[in-house]
Amino acid sequence: MKSDISFDRIADRYDETRGGLSRGLGFVRVLDTLLEPGSDVLEIGVGTGAVAQPVVECGHQLWGIDLSRAMLTRAATRVGRLVEGDAARLPFAGDAFDAVIAVWALHVVGDQERLTHEIDRVLRPKGRLIVVAPRPEVESNDLADLTYGWGRLLDKADRTEQVTRLLTADGWSAVAQLATAWEQTQETPADRADSIERRDWSSLWDLDDETWSRAIQPVIEALRGLPQPDRPRTLRVRYAVAAFTRDDG
Repeated sequence: MKSDISFDRIADRYDETRGGLSRGLGFVRVLDTLLEPGSDVLEIGVGTGAVAQPVVECGHQLWGIDLSRAMLTRAATRVGRLVEGDAARLPFAGDAFDAVIAVWALHVVGDQERLTHEIDRVLRPKGRLIVVAPRPEVESNDLADLTYGWGRLLDKADRTEQVTRLLTADGWSAVAQLATAWEQTQETPADRADSIERRDWSSLWDLDDETWSRAIQPVIEALRGLPQPDRPRTLRVRYAVAAFTRDDG
């Protein structure tokens, strides 16, 4: 992936903080309904292979690409066909894949126009781009409201929406809009405060000190100030899945 940030720094904790294989299995239950049997699939931002492994187990052939060597090292324990490279300069021939999937990935690719051109190039006629948006629907509680609220404080746009607009303007059409089932995890406010303080989340990595003090430090303090901060809360979230195809495909 082409990004201003490297995921090498979080590779050893990525599955722990993002749900790992269990979350990947949940996504693939939806993704598989959008794929033809035995599809040739490219996953952009394959990461640790938590999505790629169940895609392969569903009978599809998959290549994964990622810019982070440390993430790919972990993915190699799950899937075999991996390449270190830039999603905006895909090292594959044209018409190579039936589908391209991107789970929490498009929003960190720097050159969006070149990215969509490359996806179009490697997809076969009537091929599909399938995207899992990075921003979920969240059931409200004291932990969830703080945990998922700081993105709005940073005024970070959901770049998946930007890609959707770009695709539509470039002759792509949405052919499906689905959602994963509600998933539940248990987490304490204290653990989430520690995770934010460690900057486990990529949207925090490039913040300057002033922005951190204004937008993030108050969230950390509010999490630690919640009643019983060491008591686990239930987080219930679900993610949107969208599939696109070229109008002229």
